Amino acid sequence: MSTISTRAGVRPAVVVAYAGAGLYVVLLLVLHMVQPQMLGDATISKYALGPGGWMLQVAFVAAGVGYAGLALLSKRWVALLAWLTAAAFAVMGAFRIDSVGPTQVVSVHGALHTGAFFAVVMLAHALMFVRRPRAHSSLLRILPFVAPVLAVAGFFLPGLLGAVIFRLWTLSLVVWVVLTAREAS
Repeated sequence: MSTISTRAGVRPAVVVAYAGAGLYVVLLLVLHMVQPQMLGDATISKYALGPGGWMLQVAFVAAGVGYAGLALLSKRWVALLAWLTAAAFAVMGAFRIDSVGPTQVVSVHGALHTGAFFAVVMLAHALMFVRRPRAHSSLLRILPFVAPVLAVAGFFLPGLLGAVIFRLWTLSLVVWVVLTAREAS
């Protein structure tokens, strides 16, 4: 039984998924240019604390929109997980991380942001695994295994290497959305 919807709204939902994922990538690229000193920090959320930080908040909401587009294309558990992931990204966009980072939480908004981040990690990877058996693309079949490794390595490896790996992980999340939406169209 398919987990991808055959509703008439497939085309607009694909556009929503692509637009959300695309805007996320564009905004992160712009933030890297506006705040190049942050490239060595694995915590992408700290971009929100500097110049143009609002772009990161919008980027998180955009990623959520990408997952919402995927939810519109999906059924049952896949749709539920996609909606929950979209909501977690929206919470990340609504609340900024504390300046001390993800290892220390000192405010309610920091706690909400950090909690939503961990929800995204769990939900996005669960979604990849639930959807994996129906994937046609070999990249969609291996991303559920590669993405968690990137997340852990990026979080724990020091310096620029960890930061680059962590950014590859975030990119893998939206690439997965685009490829999954493409298969649905």
